[in-house]
Amino acid sequence: MEDDKTLITQFLGGDQRSFDRLVLRHQEKVRQFMYRATGDVDDTNDLAQEAFIKVYHNLHRFRGGSEFSTWLYRVGVNVLNSHFRRQKVRSWLPLGEREDPDASSPGDDRDHQFSQLLAYLPRLSSQERQVIVLRGLQELPVADTARILGTSENVVKVAYHTARKKLKELLKDVR
Repeated sequence: MEDDKTLITQFLGGDQRSFDRLVLRHQEKVRQFMYRATGDVDDTNDLAQEAFIKVYHNLHRFRGGSEFSTWLYRVGVNVLNSHFRRQKVRSWLPLGEREDPDASSPGDDRDHQFSQLLAYLPRLSSQERQVIVLRGLQELPVADTARILGTSENVVKVAYHTARKKLKELLKDVR
């Protein structure tokens, strides 16, 4: 199986199928990333597609100094930033509404908590939201998160700690 850099070289040389193989290799991770950031399946598909369109048009800018997946996440973060700016007024869940706990089964509790977490993400700063999605939800190491965001590991650690503290406070009444 060809590695990402080989596929990129082939694509830049005119082989369109190489780009298709890159997409197939990375699309599920990009979709998971987008879903964890938005919590919306329709947005997930649209944003993943938008990210790959940007990659298609800008792959010649990939320098190869890092892994392709790191660069791809950076493109994804930029797409998400644009999305959140466009959707600034949007609210995923009305913050005042709570589901009736008697109406849901115990297995739905984690889904409800995750939905609430997604509902509160817009209350975080852009940097905190990005760090929570990459570090907390995607479970990327601190070093990778810092590389993707173009910042230091210390900034990632502080933003992650601050974001978790804010979310813990916001979610304290959610059971």
